[in-house]
Amino acid sequence: MVHVKDVRVLGERGFTLVELMIAIVISSVIVAAGYTVLTTTHRATISNERAVGTQQNTRVAMEVIARDIKQAGFGMPPAPNTPVGGAAGNCAAGGANAAIRPVDNNSAIPLTAVNDTGADSISLVVPRTNSANGAYLGWVLASAAPTGGAGTFNTITLTNQAVTEMVTEGMVNGSGAYVSLGGVVTVPVTGSAGATITLGTPTYAPINFPVGTQVYLLQCVTYQVATPAQVLITPTLCSGAAGPCLTRTVTSGTAPTVTTSLVDGVEDLQIAYGCDGCNAAINGGVADGVIDDWNANNTFDVADFQTNRVWAVGTFDPATIRLVQINIVARQTAIDQGTGEGIQAGALSTPLQVSDHLPSNDAGYAAATYQSFRRRFLTRTVDTRNMQ
Repeated sequence: MVHVKDVRVLGERGFTLVELMIAIVISSVIVAAGYTVLTTTHRATISNERAVGTQQNTRVAMEVIARDIKQAGFGMPPAPNTPVGGAAGNCAAGGANAAIRPVDNNSAIPLTAVNDTGADSISLVVPRTNSANGAYLGWVLASAAPTGGAGTFNTITLTNQAVTEMVTEGMVNGSGAYVSLGGVVTVPVTGSAGATITLGTPTYAPINFPVGTQVYLLQCVTYQVATPAQVLITPTLCSGAAGPCLTRTVTSGTAPTVTTSLVDGVEDLQIAYGCDGCNAAINGGVADGVIDDWNANNTFDVADFQTNRVWAVGTFDPATIRLVQINIVARQTAIDQGTGEGIQAGALSTPLQVSDHLPSNDAGYAAATYQSFRRRFLTRTVDTRNMQ
């Protein structure tokens, strides 16, 4: 017979050592599985955020460049007039006007093979203006031109603050700087004093500009890619990053050039151009409103875009450019760590050929470094509406 006391003692017996070890093993497996899931999820989130950031950087870079290409020229006078912007850097190379000045980065020009040694650059003549700020009207006419609405005029009146700001931006007397009145008339500046700007070219009636007409100062802007090697020499080229990045350099008149880091992670910029009248073998080199058909197939296609060219008056006149194809490649700003527990993601991408540039042909190319970054590629064709 079993006593009640004995039954109670048997019921209170603890785990055996074997049972305890089994429980520990099961718990460890569950914890390890949870940690792996947590780590993978965390790394996947970081990877996705970087991918989204890279995509956003690519789009921002595209929007900024496309906007200025659409405005390129802005009523600038044709050659052989005084170069717009005077000593305005790349836009007046060799003293010749160029609303758009392409620079193809290759070691031997011209060639049709893939031979670029890095990113292209592009320089554009674009308008600069101040926006209204509180009680200040910005860069606008304070008096109608001409006074009374009749006759000619060779001076315009703004405000002292506006003229001072324009001089700071490079509108130096005799520099060859140009201003545009409402985007309608573009004239050179020969002098300024107080609130008055003296124009080098008289403007005739019936063109009348009322009070409040926007006044623009034409500037030369240059878009180019700063490489990690360049950032090592000049750390300020890219904002808070080791490079690469897209930069924008502004020159106007005789004011100092100013280079600004725009978008981090942009590592390649390749640009091709559709022209009308740049090929003497097509319609005798005379513009006819149709993009030159380089492969003579009576169809506008990618072969009609030109690269590996020296764009200059007498060879390929930049004034014949009608379409600009922009190709941008951006990479993550940090090496991808993968989505697992390892610290490297492995080979993420093979060399991405864009237009006439294949990165693996560049000096110093390292496959291991290149493949440690995810990339995004974006292309767009822009109509140069102010070059028509």
